[in-house]
Amino acid sequence: MTDQIEIIGNIKNTLGEGPHWSPDHNALFWVDIVQGKLFRFCPWSKEIKCWEIGTKTAVVVATSDQRLLLACQNFLLLFDPKTGERECLLDFETKMPDNRPNDGKVDPAGRFWFGTTDDLEKNISGTVYRLDHKGNFTAILHDIGNPNTFVWSPDKSKFYTADSVRQIMWVFDYDNESGDISNRREFFSLAGTDIIPDGSTVDEHGFLWNAQWNGWRIVRYAPDGSIDRIIRMPVACPSSCCFGGGDMNVLYVTSARKDQTEQQLQQQAQAGALFAIDVGVKGLAPVTFPIAASI
Repeated sequence: MTDQIEIIGNIKNTLGEGPHWSPDHNALFWVDIVQGKLFRFCPWSKEIKCWEIGTKTAVVVATSDQRLLLACQNFLLLFDPKTGERECLLDFETKMPDNRPNDGKVDPAGRFWFGTTDDLEKNISGTVYRLDHKGNFTAILHDIGNPNTFVWSPDKSKFYTADSVRQIMWVFDYDNESGDISNRREFFSLAGTDIIPDGSTVDEHGFLWNAQWNGWRIVRYAPDGSIDRIIRMPVACPSSCCFGGGDMNVLYVTSARKDQTEQQLQQQAQAGALFAIDVGVKGLAPVTFPIAASI
């Protein structure tokens, strides 16, 4: 099977990340962490819009009042794409100026999860946090090098996350009612290679699709951790992926130019681009964060 990979627009993100499909907006949102920019792509009009957030911004998810929740450097921001209005929701890690968020998602029950990392890439100082609709903000995992992937199985029994520094993807047992995770074990490991597990999504069959930094590929893993399929990408550093579109049947992939030499970039003209791929399966409907409920 030859996958048809479409290049969306003329985007050259330094560190494209966090693709998120919003049915309410009929659009795909994503960020450039380094440039502090938020992007929106409307498939129907082919329009791409960009907002300057003004600080490193790593995660974007939709809220129940049709705003966006952004994880920025040391604070969470509510952003209205219609008006441009901004509201700081909460601060975090204010005494850790070198840390920044890196990836995140909303779980099946509507809780917002995200992780932090040392932007200087010197210390193991990352933490995984969880925010619920009542405003409870909880640290879940500590001593993480670089957290990537926040996805849950279709039956809501498993949670997947990776530490890209350790090059390991973990799977946990997940309690949807409480949001608790337990029984951490290795799902797959790329340790000992130059390839790094980055952002992921899960399809309707419970298979995990992982963007692999330095790997020139997206890999689909079966629920038992075995490799089911590999999509070869025209860029070395695909950074994350999500399903979107009206039927949730398009795999959108972000990518990066960060840390690439001029010689390396000459071999990958599309580095930093946004891609769309019809992979023949559908993803899960995204969950919005219920900001209007009580916060």
